[in-house]
Amino acid sequence: MKYYLSLGSNIDPVNHLDLAIFELSNIFENTLSSSIHKTPAEGFDGEDFLNLVFCGSCSLSFDELNKKLKDIEDKAGRDRSAPKFSSRTLDIDIVLQLSEDDEILFESDEIAKYSFVSEPLSELL
Repeated sequence: MKYYLSLGSNIDPVNHLDLAIFELSNIFENTLSSSIHKTPAEGFDGEDFLNLVFCGSCSLSFDELNKKLKDIEDKAGRDRSAPKFSSRTLDIDIVLQLSEDDEILFESDEIAKYSFVSEPLSELL
């Protein structure tokens, strides 16, 4: 499977994105990352976010990978009791899942909704 992941942080973002990329590099092969995009907080007043899209291949199912992503967020100190729109140490979302022959198996609506997902994603597609 090939996955494209949206990563974002606005709390110590450089360190948290570095942690995420390090952890993801242990899960994925043939990895690529977009450039970092700085975007204002959306839906609340807060520090700007640093966002990027990471892609790579692995044999994990969608659900297995999603669990590992939540573990990485937790390792970065993610507060799951915080409101949906609030500052984040780390947010990692699967935005695209492709089969081995590039058939789209999952496509997040976040791609169409948010430029902080679509713009870095377009660098890798």
